[in-house]
This record gives sequence, structure tokens and C-alpha cells, in this order.
Amino acid sequence: MSEEGLKDQEINENINFLIFKHLDYSDGLDLQRKVNLEQMEGKGNEAIIICEHNDVYTCGIHREQVPPGITNLYMIERGGGITYHGPGQLIVYFLMDLGKRGINMLDLIKFVHECEIEYLKQHGIEGESRLKEETGIWVKNRKICSTGFSLKGGFTMHGVAINVNTDLKKFSIIKPCGLDSVIMTSISQINEESYNTESEKRLFFDIIIKNLGIKEPHYSYQ
Repeated sequence: MSEEGLKDQEINENINFLIFKHLDYSDGLDLQRKVNLEQMEGKGNEAIIICEHNDVYTCGIHREQVPPGITNLYMIERGGGITYHGPGQLIVYFLMDLGKRGINMLDLIKFVHECEIEYLKQHGIEGESRLKEETGIWVKNRKICSTGFSLKGGFTMHGVAINVNTDLKKFSIIKPCGLDSVIMTSISQINEESYNTESEKRLFFDIIIKNLGIKEPHYSYQ
């Protein structure tokens, strides 16, 4: 991973962190595309969005994974196949300028996975980063964090989903990213307790800014 490209303080001090108590998926998608367009026009800063969504299914470039009869489905530009997002799941979008940082997508994914592994350790859980077909963070034979990015104009969109208190039954009507739904797990399921997702957002935010070396982040909470 290019440490220099991700630790550049001149770049990092301009990241906008946007933390939402709740963000409708369609509004979040519009926000990502707005930021991406501004970046391509040279008018916008990088942004990292931390939020929860309403119940929704999304599918990336592997459209063949969508079973018939799925409602509330968005076909989007990220990598991967169909998955579920909903309450109790931590969503983090990384709208980053790879060219300015001198890094590639793999560098960013490795950084994000390291943040997720550190976050899971705060809950006594040992996570393992996997790339290629199984991309995400795994706990033994169960998937706890999903990863899916897109790249447009040299700028990234989308990001990761971390199952905190996620209703895992919502995965049962799909094969998340082509895998059997029973492989999905959550922090709540593993530790047999429920978590305050607002506190969890703050914890993950703190890990990101620490690993980027940001002392005074620009952030808003909505």
C-alpha cells in the first residue's frame, strides 16, 4: 500500500467527512454522484460518508446474480453483485482522488480493510481481509464486511458495508455477491449483544482519521 499517498496531510486536511444518522439510499447515491461530478470538474474535495440506509438491495456489474422478484433494487456502477443494505449496518463511502494521491484502487481497498480489521478488534473479533471473488472481511468462514467500489474519472465511489446489528434474514432471498446467504454474519450475532449504531459510526470515524493521520478533521453530523 502506498503509505505516502494515504498519509499526505495537505490532501487529508481537505477531506469532508459527512456522518448521517439515516440516509435514504437514493439520496446517498445522488450525493455520491454530485461529489464525483464536482471532483471531475475540479471544484470539489474528497469526501467520506458514514451512514445507515433504509432496507434496499443493490447490484453492481454482475447483473446475472439478481434473482427474479426482487423489489427496491438499484442497479449501480460498483463492482460485485447483489447485496442487501439496511438498518444496523454501517455504510462507508470513500470518494477519493487516486490520481492526486498517486495510489491505485487496490491500495485504497487494502487501507479500508485495515481500518475494518482494527474496528472489529475493538469488539474482540479477528477479521481477515480477502480479495478477488471473496472481497471483504471474513471471520473464519463467515463474511462480516462487504466491499464494492467504482472508479470514474480517476475518482472512487461506493465503499464498504459492515454488519453490526444487521438483520441477516434479509440476505436469505439473495446470494450476496454470488455466495450462499448463510455465510453472512454480524458483530451482534458473534458477540450476542446489540450495539448503538451512532456510537459505532463515531468509532469507525475515529479509526479512519487516526489511520490517515488527521488531527482536526472537517466533519458534519446530520
